[in-house]
Amino acid sequence: RMDALISMRATGTPDDFARKMRIRRSTLFQHIQELKVAGVDIRYSYISQTYYYADDRRIRIEFEKPGSHNTGAKTYEEKEKKNLSLS
Repeated sequence: RMDALISMRATGTPDDFARKMRIRRSTLFQHIQELKVAGVDIRYSYISQTYYYADDRRIRIEFEKPGSHNTGAKTYEEKEKKNLSLS
């Protein structure tokens, strides 16, 4: 949900965003800070009153069941190399 709201530039103010996410404002700031530390360039526009991605990166989380081996799955390093070569 967070990714969708940021991508659509539909977060609103931090108070609005926290309300949409059903979390406290302080928790929202913690999540945003963690994403920034991870390399996601998230910024806030005071004019548009929304958070937005400053580059083409997106948040993508994948889950895999323990013990399942997806032979088509690529390692994180392979995906990152591909993403960097496309930039």
